[in-house]
Amino acid sequence: MKNIGDRMKTLRENMNLTPQAVSSYLDIPSKELLNMEDGNKNITLSILNKLCSLFGCSESYLLCRSDEFDHAKFALKSTSIETDDLEGIASMNRIYMNMKYLTSKMND
Repeated sequence: MKNIGDRMKTLRENMNLTPQAVSSYLDIPSKELLNMEDGNKNITLSILNKLCSLFGCSESYLLCRSDEFDHAKFALKSTSIETDDLEGIASMNRIYMNMKYLTSKMND
């Protein structure tokens, strides 16, 4: 069974993001992020929220309580990723997740 750190690392790697880029986005030292991925440090609620926005997933998915993951698919072509780029990605993912939620409520 996957743990939270493994899931974080898999999501980060699937986006081709370095630990340095994600830790900069989270405003934490890279070592702290790597400790979270290794399961040696707990994730705070604020870190959880930022990671879910960045990866476009629910808290349940990141916390391994669900295997349902339907992320937004968009292309980002860049030779280098800056923290501002990750903020933009997180914003787009939040919009996507909110629209998906609203659409599901309209269909109920």
